[in-house]
Amino acid sequence: MKQAEKTCSKELALILLLALMVVSCVSGGTGEHKLAESLKSSVDAFNSAFKWEDYTEAAAFVPVEKKEAFWAEVDKFKGKIRLTEYELREVSVKEHVSSASAIVHFQYWRPEEPSLLSVTFTQKWYYIEKDKLWKVSDSGFGAITKTPARF
Repeated sequence: MKQAEKTCSKELALILLLALMVVSCVSGGTGEHKLAESLKSSVDAFNSAFKWEDYTEAAAFVPVEKKEAFWAEVDKFKGKIRLTEYELREVSVKEHVSSASAIVHFQYWRPEEPSLLSVTFTQKWYYIEKDKLWKVSDSGFGAITKTPARF
């Protein structure tokens, strides 16, 4: 009976060890995977803020040197374009991890023409290593603001 108990204890220890290895692999992730996840979170937060017209919140993802252009873009949106939905379709972190792109699909309408429109475009992002933050270098919203209203 002692031999059976030892064998059972060894099997239990092996199962626990394997379970711990699986959990550590899943929770640890690779650095590239973590960057992709943080990029997804940043893209989502930026576009959600833009959708809900919380432009101050969205501005947190814009680098200082692009703030003026960002606020000019906001002025083109305010009261003229209403975003209804967006879907993050794909994110791609570049090989050197300092830049990335996100393909985003938006549905929107204009108050002067209440029909639902849609557009897909690419946003460009870059990573600031020292701050551990993603910043948007090209929001892509020009694809919406440059599209003339149909009458």
